[in-house]
Amino acid sequence: MIEILLATYNGERFLPEQIESIISQSFKDYNILASDDNSSDCTFEILRSYESVLGEKIRVVQSNTHSAKENFYNLLDMADAEYIALCDQDDFWESDKLEKSLKAIQRLERRYGKETPILVHSDLEIVDENLNSKNKKMSELTGINEAIKYAKKESKYLYTISTEKSFSRYLVENNITGNTVIINKALLDIYKRPEVSFMHDWWLGLIAFTFGKVGFLNECLVKYRQHENNELGAKNPLELHNIKKRNKQRIRENYDCMFAQVEEFLRLYKDELGKSRSADTYFARKYLNAFANMKSKNRVSKIRDILKYSFFKSSKILTIGEMLNI
Repeated sequence: MIEILLATYNGERFLPEQIESIISQSFKDYNILASDDNSSDCTFEILRSYESVLGEKIRVVQSNTHSAKENFYNLLDMADAEYIALCDQDDFWESDKLEKSLKAIQRLERRYGKETPILVHSDLEIVDENLNSKNKKMSELTGINEAIKYAKKESKYLYTISTEKSFSRYLVENNITGNTVIINKALLDIYKRPEVSFMHDWWLGLIAFTFGKVGFLNECLVKYRQHENNELGAKNPLELHNIKKRNKQRIRENYDCMFAQVEEFLRLYKDELGKSRSADTYFARKYLNAFANMKSKNRVSKIRDILKYSFFKSSKILTIGEMLNI
């Protein structure tokens, strides 16, 4: 069974269409755990209205976190199923999204064992608010295509991303899109809620890379609706107008948050990092410590570490910017 974690906040405009896309899934053994973050519109009422349609397949709770990531952490704290899928309120799922995601994660479980923490994410199609295609995929805007170069191909579309080759890049640039993620019970069992993190999907990726496996399905299983409230989620950082809009102070704050996220991970998983003898954990621990130690170094030493440990972003231009701002 798959438990779908749906986080909502003032999502009345697109929420019904998202829920209808879940109801239309080819895979039917699921339930929905929805947490509404104190919406001021009719979002909560919409969720409750689906109880008459879905019955016990949906459970609706209220939260007051004022944060999408904290709302998802609340959901993860309550989750208890063999597989967990994350869901945003304003996307649209292809009808075989759950079926293909489940087959992918089960394929990796057969190869690496059900006791291995596993996260699988997919590509997605960027669309406008009316679901019209913009002929763009999220993979074109992230570093996932670089990671695929060093990945193990498991099937036509499924790859296992290499911790040794890709984890250093992941520490400075998240390429896991949370609204496509599915995780197994083994990952949920080792999950610890952080006090400090950048985003929930980035945090789950750190866990999977360090103690298990990260899979990527090179298929668009979700239509990512780009509108005024989430447009930043699918922008090309190399486009001129986006470069001009950059706030240097905000950029430095982001790097501070990246350092804090890694420090929090090292704190929470100190015992597990010390006990594990797996090759993936060895490489992850090496990069985690190197990244955390870089925080207190001067600019020249930071640049040396970026080059030494390949803390590279998805383009040379972005990596140069990293060297100047980190």
